[in-house]
Formats: sequence, C-alpha cells, structure tokens
Amino acid sequence: MRTIPLRFAVLALLAGSSTAAPAQEPAQEGAPKDWQGRYRYEHAAGRTAGGTGIVVTYDLVLLPPDVRDGCVLTVRGFQSDETIRCRTRREAQGLAVTFDRYGKGGTVNKYGVAVYKPGQPLFTLVKETKLATRWKGLRPDGEGVAESGPYFTRVK
Repeated sequence: MRTIPLRFAVLALLAGSSTAAPAQEPAQEGAPKDWQGRYRYEHAAGRTAGGTGIVVTYDLVLLPPDVRDGCVLTVRGFQSDETIRCRTRREAQGLAVTFDRYGKGGTVNKYGVAVYKPGQPLFTLVKETKLATRWKGLRPDGEGVAESGPYFTRVK
C-alpha cells in the first residue's frame, strides 16, 4: 500500500474544499424593513397552588436599524420584570434576535447575574404559514413550551 506524505494530503484537502461558510452579516440594532413592527407572546403557564394565574407577556419592538435601541424585548408578568436591549441578524430561515445588554446598559440582570452573553441568540423568528418562533437561549418556563412553534404574533 502506498502512503501519501501528510503535507500533500492536507494540501489536497484544502485545494478541494470550496464549501466555506458564507459570511454572516453583523448583528445590528433594529431590524430590516420586512421585520419592523411590534410582536407579542403571552405565555400562560397554569396556576399557582393558591389559584393565581401564571402569565408572562413578551413584547418585542423592532425598529429601523439606524434607531438607537431599535430592538427591545420586555418580559413582564408573574415573577418577571425585565427589559433586554437586543440585536438582530438575518438568517437563512428568518431573523435571529440576540442579547446585547439589559435595559440599564449592563450585561448582568438586577440580581447581578449574567444570564446571557452579548451576541447569544435568544430566539429566531421564521415566516412560515404562521410566524414561528424557535427558542434558543431564552425559553419560557413551564410545561408545554416546545422548542419551536407559533408563539410570537405581529401586533402592529
């Protein structure tokens, strides 16, 4: 059996490799025109032992890319009160929404915890038959929340 020197094998592999990943556009504040607007998801996670409804509302505002704080996600409701400044990035399947900072400008929440890292994808919105959400770093608590589904709806 004949062996090929390692350096020639590596060169042959590199020469035949034309499957380089396409360059991703950098994440930006705001969103492309076809995604601009207001989106909402109301997550109902049942009731507490005392009978109180467990509801959390996720409001996403996507403004033009040149608007400061053009991507803002607010999470309000049962044991939740958070504002996240986000960035967006087009993906082949839709629009990725990534963490940038919390509402007050830091990367740690009001309890001093870094739940997300800057640039970390929170979720992706995909235009299918209905608007679909694919959860990534952010995922609502509770049962019945699949990794992907028709969660956010456009409200304006």
